[in-house]
Amino acid sequence: MVSRERTPWSDVINRAGSPYNTVSLRRLMLTQFGPAFPRLFAAAVLQEMSFALMVHFPGYLERLGVSEGTFGVLYAAAAATALALRPAFGRVLDLAHRRTVLLFAGLLNAAFVLALMATSAWGLLLWALFLAHRVLQIGLFTAMLTYGADAIVEERRTQGLAVFGITGLVSIAAGGALGDIIINASGFDGLFVASAVAGLGSWALVWTLPLLKILGRSPRRGFFHALMQKDLLPVWWITLSFSCGLETFFTFTRTFVEDRQVGSAGLFFGVYGVVAAATRLAGGKSYDRIPQRPLVMGAIVAYGASLLLMAQAQGLAVFLAAAAVGGLAHGAVFPVLSSSVVHRARASERGSAMSIFTSLFDISLLFSAPLVGGLIEGFSYAVAFSAMGVFLLAGGLVYSLWDRRLASSGAVAA
Repeated sequence: MVSRERTPWSDVINRAGSPYNTVSLRRLMLTQFGPAFPRLFAAAVLQEMSFALMVHFPGYLERLGVSEGTFGVLYAAAAATALALRPAFGRVLDLAHRRTVLLFAGLLNAAFVLALMATSAWGLLLWALFLAHRVLQIGLFTAMLTYGADAIVEERRTQGLAVFGITGLVSIAAGGALGDIIINASGFDGLFVASAVAGLGSWALVWTLPLLKILGRSPRRGFFHALMQKDLLPVWWITLSFSCGLETFFTFTRTFVEDRQVGSAGLFFGVYGVVAAATRLAGGKSYDRIPQRPLVMGAIVAYGASLLLMAQAQGLAVFLAAAAVGGLAHGAVFPVLSSSVVHRARASERGSAMSIFTSLFDISLLFSAPLVGGLIEGFSYAVAFSAMGVFLLAGGLVYSLWDRRLASSGAVAA
């Protein structure tokens, strides 16, 4: 069941078996995914735009004379700090209202980003502000995704999460270009102000959302129980496998195009993002009707195939095919995996489960990027991308057999 503020529009589903048991299905279906979804979508777009603008932050560090090696240490330290804080953050999400977490963390994040304007040299203050911003960014993303999973009506949850995920794709596409314009017009101070304003816009919209708190029928056991829950283990495995392939594209495509002299990183991710967004919109109701295991397996095989295509890309046609197939697979698999986490985790542990889910993308970056980089330096891009493609194919097979075995034993639904 859900604890909510008493607002005129905030009544939700009242039916057997739903965690939402306070009032009317008719009122909930004022929109396709729930009455608050349009405002939630807008808040997520602004939050993601705030984050996307900060992809230009390494340029600020470079102007201060910070080396690329130090960039890596700074980002790795932020990822490691966020991972260390995951159990505590999962507990907060389980026990507190998600909206309260979004409001508190969103205000802090805007303050830390604005405080970057006071820095003019590399040092402890800059390190601390950026570290706090990155940790809050990861926490805000997890909290917003968890709120979305709570708020979207159960029978359309996978479809709703697919549409909700477009917020990140739109923001990534727009944030890079908008950031260039802002920096050229008003420098990095203008970038920090724009990022903070976008974050505060999201914060203001979050205030208008209903105050949800999922109260599960089963008691909360804790973060590590969610981590080791038997029917979630295959989901953790395939998410980690997928994220290794994802980080390979996002980390090495720019240097790949320079080495092969084919296409451009902007062209690749433009095609990738458009196809991913179109896939999510075209999937519609089928996301909640197709059995999830074969859908995940097919998408992972497709993502592995996109890496294999990229490995062989010597001309524009194969290069664009790799981008399109990768976007197609990404568009399908991410909402299905996040929905699987929501469906399998205890309602009282949903915050911890979503915290684990999003942490897998940070974990993959910590070890897959050095591994792929080493394969590129020691052999070639063809070997590195092919190895990751084969890894995804093998990872998909392991997931399918593992999950099917659990289903046959009754530990998980097909």
